Amino acid sequence: MHRVLFALFVAISIACSNSVHSVSVETPSPTPKTDKYVWTKIVDEGPWKKNYNFQMFAVGGKLWVFHPDGNWFSSDGKNWTRSPLPNSINNLAFLDYVYFKGAMFGLGHFSGNIERFTFKPEIYRSHDLERWETVSRSSDLPKRFFYHPFVFQDKIWIIGGEDKDKKYADIWNSPDGVTWTKQKDDLPFGKRSGSQIVNLNGKLFLLDNDVWTSNDGLSWSQVTPEIVKGEQIFGYNAVVFDDKIWLLGCNRNGQFSSQVLVSGDGKNWEGQDAPWTPRGGIAATVYDDKIYMTGGKYGGTPQMPDFRYSNDVWNLSKAAR
Repeated sequence: MHRVLFALFVAISIACSNSVHSVSVETPSPTPKTDKYVWTKIVDEGPWKKNYNFQMFAVGGKLWVFHPDGNWFSSDGKNWTRSPLPNSINNLAFLDYVYFKGAMFGLGHFSGNIERFTFKPEIYRSHDLERWETVSRSSDLPKRFFYHPFVFQDKIWIIGGEDKDKKYADIWNSPDGVTWTKQKDDLPFGKRSGSQIVNLNGKLFLLDNDVWTSNDGLSWSQVTPEIVKGEQIFGYNAVVFDDKIWLLGCNRNGQFSSQVLVSGDGKNWEGQDAPWTPRGGIAATVYDDKIYMTGGKYGGTPQMPDFRYSNDVWNLSKAAR
């Protein structure tokens, strides 16, 4: 679930911040009152190891966790079964899975770290989520990492990312996960790495510290230069729920808090306090009309020198009326 400005993520000491601020907006926010939503802890510990920068999916009527040590599925978020499907990508901090045309795709294989690594443009596919087939060992997949693939207009898309030497400001797409074509370069938002892209009501939103939007994936316009005025945010996971964009696990000016940010238009944002511990690099998805989340880490400060990793499972639902 997780894949988010990783080099910056590990370079900054992450701290728990008890101070959260309302987001300053110039026009009335269309987002709802926060008491319309309720967080519930489902389990204290999932069966997977505590970790961060992995993924969650809702596939085939099940909730799935795609973890570095394997994959698990559940019907209720509480009782989990380990799948025989292994982790094909290997290092999920650098590459992602994506669900496309009724199958899960693993885009590439990454071993090592940012200083010393091996990247293979291999493409893996699973229809039954029990075994992988290798679709290609030498695809046209761009040789880069720290991007989040997404599905739009019946293709898989990639925006930006980076390799060992530089970041990119281009966009690629593929009809099959194997053949990739560069559609545009020198995009107006510049070189990007770790951007989250979501589809809200048929419109794409690219989210970093700022927000851009597009109707076709090629022409982009800026929605706002800052999600939170005067703050640098990163390290979050973005999902769409109840016709709004939700940012979970934001690093704000080098500190994590448990506050999430919510917007109905990508421009006006409000904060909502959550009961889970501060963290970043979480896994999240929407399943059974709820947001589910797990994983994440924070620490590395004088107050908490050791990093704390999580594997508790929470969901957010609409409050009963």
